[in-house]
Amino acid sequence: MWPRLSRDFQRIREIKGWGAVRTLIDALILDSGFQALMLYRSGHTMRGWGIPFLPALCRRLSIALCGIDILPQAEIGCGCYIPHGVGIVVGGATVIGEDCTILQGVTFGESRFDTDACPRVGDRVTIGAGAKLLGAITVGDEAFIGAGAVVLDDVPPGQVAVGVPAKIRPGHAS
Repeated sequence: MWPRLSRDFQRIREIKGWGAVRTLIDALILDSGFQALMLYRSGHTMRGWGIPFLPALCRRLSIALCGIDILPQAEIGCGCYIPHGVGIVVGGATVIGEDCTILQGVTFGESRFDTDACPRVGDRVTIGAGAKLLGAITVGDEAFIGAGAVVLDDVPPGQVAVGVPAKIRPGHAS
């Protein structure tokens, strides 16, 4: 848990360009995205240790305090950055790679209620506000998902997906 949380913190420092003390105070008191990641990482770790009840409590605290719902079964790589997290939902079978940026209102979930197939997201992916990634899809490394996109099909590495339903647009995500 600590190495991943440490990398999450380091990424915030890199993005904001602040010193360690200012970033730490901001992250612990004001940054709901970082707070939600702390609660998720705590619950995820306790779930791995077989501790009952407490992972669910961490999830409920994240929802109540941060407005972010991350199931403890999800796998989120280190360096995740959530600058405006309200309304984010991360389903239990979701896998998110390292150094991803997730904006407000994003949903990672099943495309149907009778399956638990969730998205697999690569490294260094940016997901715009209000995007929905649904089903057993794969989003490649360094892809960009546009605001409001509804992604139901795979997105190749380095590509841009926009629209409802999302389509791949020419050009590179960077």
